[in-house]
Amino acid sequence: MSDSLLGQKANYPDRYDPKLLVGLNRTDSRQKLRLDTSHLEIFGIDSWTCYELSWLNEKGVPRNSILYFSYSCHSKFFIESKSLKLYLFSLNNKRFSSNEELVETIKEDLETTLKTEISIEISAEPREIISNENSIDSLDIKEPSFQPNSLVLLSTDKDVDEDITCSLFRSLCPVTAQPDWATVHIAYKGKQITHESLLSYLLSYRNHQGFHEECVEKIFQDIKERCEIESLLVRANYLRRGGIEINPVRTTHENYEQISREQRQ
Repeated sequence: MSDSLLGQKANYPDRYDPKLLVGLNRTDSRQKLRLDTSHLEIFGIDSWTCYELSWLNEKGVPRNSILYFSYSCHSKFFIESKSLKLYLFSLNNKRFSSNEELVETIKEDLETTLKTEISIEISAEPREIISNENSIDSLDIKEPSFQPNSLVLLSTDKDVDEDITCSLFRSLCPVTAQPDWATVHIAYKGKQITHESLLSYLLSYRNHQGFHEECVEKIFQDIKERCEIESLLVRANYLRRGGIEINPVRTTHENYEQISREQRQ
């Protein structure tokens, strides 16, 4: 696969070019952050939302839509965001005889790059986003350390089955150091994690450099290893940048990918 385009000056294409797509090696990326998920029961998807999909219909008239696609967290490669933006831009002046032809073209190009099956659809309407119910944002805590430290996570003896959200999450792009903002949703069953310690832990990512997928996997790994958890789901809805959102999900539920596909049908 080609080197990352992040942080590099690039010319925007004026014609369709699937070779613009770049896949990053997931194993190499995990090793850089010393993430080892091989011993964990981990499943999930990388879910992408692209708000600036535009093309020409068979008459040459512009059409716009929202593109949704996802693929397994076990794929060998994950898509590099800037290459995706350039690729989508290259579709702007290409004619398609139907929406189906457009979808099949994008699906084939992504699957060729990532060497994995892609679930894909286009829609004129945005999907519902994570609600902020059960938010821990307003809890009164001490000043957190701004480098991730799983040792701050604390549990009680109480058995719970709860969902928690935090919309204060920030990490940094490992290439450009630009801030990436997200709402993190954590659903788990097991011994209750104290909400104050969980908030301190999530806020500690504020100056941490890591791709979206890596941050979610590290959160999943730390909670699973540090706390007494029977089941766990970690999802991050990142604020869009350049018209693209990356929303990774990691979970202990083996059939999550299948359920996710069925819910979209």
